[in-house]
Amino acid sequence: MKIWINRAGQNLGTFTLEEVQRGLDQGQFVPGDLGWQEGMETWKPLAEFPGLRMPQPRFETSSLAPVHQTSPDVPPPLAEKTLTTIDEDGPAWERRQQLGLFKALTQTWKEILFNPTVSFARMKTSGGFTTPFLFNLTMVIIWAFFTVIYRLLLTGMFAAAGSMRNDSSYMLGISAGTSAFAVIVILVVAIPTIVALNFLSAGITHLCLALFKGTSKNYEATYRVICYSYSAWIFALVPCAGGLVAGIWGLVSSIIGLSKVHKTETWRAAVGVLLPIFVCTGLVVALYVAILAAIFSSLHNANT
Repeated sequence: MKIWINRAGQNLGTFTLEEVQRGLDQGQFVPGDLGWQEGMETWKPLAEFPGLRMPQPRFETSSLAPVHQTSPDVPPPLAEKTLTTIDEDGPAWERRQQLGLFKALTQTWKEILFNPTVSFARMKTSGGFTTPFLFNLTMVIIWAFFTVIYRLLLTGMFAAAGSMRNDSSYMLGISAGTSAFAVIVILVVAIPTIVALNFLSAGITHLCLALFKGTSKNYEATYRVICYSYSAWIFALVPCAGGLVAGIWGLVSSIIGLSKVHKTETWRAAVGVLLPIFVCTGLVVALYVAILAAIFSSLHNANT
């Protein structure tokens, strides 16, 4: 039987008893969250649900005003005083001093990638740029490390194949030099560039979101969403299709995160994320069209 979960007046979705228990154990739900399932006349804190084992309580639950059940498959409305105010304390990376670096990193991946609705609903939206910046930097370094490893493996395979075909040492030397240059570019140029551009990307996204009246918090909240959406880059470690999956999943996570953090409609968040991409893509296409047109014009003039 599905359980409706509500936090501070915001519906977090419906879940099975096992999913709710797992969410409590992982910190995605708290005992003060309100729940309702078919047959109940009123919302109750999860701490009062039978069959659920509560972790160490961190929040106090409020008293509930009785409300009348409206239908057998729709939860009753929440009275205003039944809403519980929950402190923003997620994701797990925000508690890395207590959890440890590796556990905080992997748990953040699971929270953001597989339960973004709940995770972003309780994400900290203030407290400075250092923590989300460090998460973003960590994800980019992990991506760069594996990219370098894959590059070196490909170079080794190419060199072995060249030796079997008796290719000249000159060509093999060029290949090795090119690979070494690519590694330097990734480590020295790509990492700081990507991290720096993330500030600009968050600013452009925040501006686009504001143009469509989809912001309720400041730039820092948007920056945090963009940074934690980089959890999707873990999929980029999978060769071939991993990069595509990471890109799509990152966009989806950003849209969900912005809609939850700014408490706006999903379409507004989608416009804020996708509009800059469409504009940049259009500019690149227009540039290529202009270059091709200039080349064809020059060839036509030369022939005539």
